[in-house]
Amino acid sequence: MGEFTTCNYCHLKRIKERAKKNGMKVTLITGWRGGKDVFVHPPDVKPPKGFKHKCDSKEGFNQYFTAWMMEIGKRCEC
Repeated sequence: MGEFTTCNYCHLKRIKERAKKNGMKVTLITGWRGGKDVFVHPPDVKPPKGFKHKCDSKEGFNQYFTAWMMEIGKRCEC
């Protein structure tokens, strides 16, 4: 990790803070190549049943795709 690079743990933490501030919800779904797809969406919108990853176009949920993270640590690694 570079000197000026934010780790995925901290990046996800900021995404969650921003989502909460805006009244949104964060959902993590296993990506099609592993890792996690991060979706920020209104609380009343839920991933469609059987939704697998950001490339799955079921009911347009992929419009809420925000980030992809290969690995999310259990603590800050910045």
